[in-house]
Amino acid sequence: MKKLIKVLLIEGNSDDALIIRKMLKEIEVTLFKVDHVKLLNDGLKHLSKDDFDIVLLDLDLSDSLWIESFNCIQNVASAVPIILLTGLSDKELAINALGEGAEDYLIKSYLDSILLDRSIHYAIEHKRLVEELEESEERYRIIVKNNRSGVFRINPYNELNYVNQHMAEMLGYKVNEMINRLIFDFMDRKGRKIFNDHMKKIRNISRDTQELQFINKEGSILCAVASTNTLFNSSNDYLGAVSIITDINYI
Repeated sequence: MKKLIKVLLIEGNSDDALIIRKMLKEIEVTLFKVDHVKLLNDGLKHLSKDDFDIVLLDLDLSDSLWIESFNCIQNVASAVPIILLTGLSDKELAINALGEGAEDYLIKSYLDSILLDRSIHYAIEHKRLVEELEESEERYRIIVKNNRSGVFRINPYNELNYVNQHMAEMLGYKVNEMINRLIFDFMDRKGRKIFNDHMKKIRNISRDTQELQFINKEGSILCAVASTNTLFNSSNDYLGAVSIITDINYI
């Protein structure tokens, strides 16, 4: 039986909406049930009455201005992952929205069914994992309180999509200064090699502990012990990894 995914498509352009519907129909392994509306207000009404697995949100709506549309959806349905649909001219706005909690952005002119399918499945799985992390953040805080540990999560491309306050403070940054950046941005050449070797090892054994080397905002080296778990979905696709970091100076 095909997996059912309920999609709320908020798209102001009828032709674009039709193209997206056709792309979703081309995906054989998943059944997409699509509700399409042209206005943000209609989308908000749908979200208040029904449950959806994903929102595909056009940034160019007649009743809302760009990022305002995303913020409204986020406020009403924070548990539903949002993928932004954008033109080339809106790309910078979409990237900024990633830092505010959007799961992905797709440029319409480059879109195809394979990319759309991959983005939807990744967004749903990523949102679920992030919520689990956030729900357990208090537990992590209690566990690591005495040794000043941090927590971060990377996606399959080694980009940081979750950083707790402890981790940011250890490196001298604010959380929003680290989100969506490569983990390698906070390491020197030696640190990057150690981290790459660490990740290659745990892809086979799921979890491992390794001493890592970071560079803080002032340029000083931070040596830390990382306990890392890899993340996979039900299809065994690699989704990234979660690491708990302990400053060696506090062990």
